[in-house]
Amino acid sequence: MAKWGEGDPRWLVEHRDDGKNVNGWHWEEKDRKEWAKARLAELFSGLVLHELEDAAEGEPQRLKVERLKELTGDASITTRKGNKRFAVFDLSVTLAWEGVVAGSTTVVKGDIRIDEVHSTGDEDDYVYSVTVEGSGAAQTKLKAVAADAAIKANVYATIGQCIKELRDQA
Repeated sequence: MAKWGEGDPRWLVEHRDDGKNVNGWHWEEKDRKEWAKARLAELFSGLVLHELEDAAEGEPQRLKVERLKELTGDASITTRKGNKRFAVFDLSVTLAWEGVVAGSTTVVKGDIRIDEVHSTGDEDDYVYSVTVEGSGAAQTKLKAVAADAAIKANVYATIGQCIKELRDQA
């Protein structure tokens, strides 16, 4: 550790009239939320989560993500001491889904919400919930499909791809 006044020139920030962050030595943060929103919208747009060509009448035939409905929270790349970069994020993702059951032309719609997507945790911390518009046999069956572990894993893998790409930017 250098003595006062004999240290690393990057510490001279407090003595500069302009207060410039010399060589990015102190915290620097770049907002990446809009990038994350655009990337998740691209990854989820039209993603088919369940499809059975020979489903029996009344059984779920197709379930797909219609669009990224909402992304709230923060995502950024943070730099410390000029070269230590890491991704920091705390997000909630809402997806609009639609599905049909075999033998019906009625389109059932709903939402999948994933909360607690954050940089200090993993998929075990995510909170996954499914809602459906209306009520009836088709709605109940499609909601159950949307809540299925395989569908959940597919959604988590897609979010994981976006997180990996965000971390690769760091």
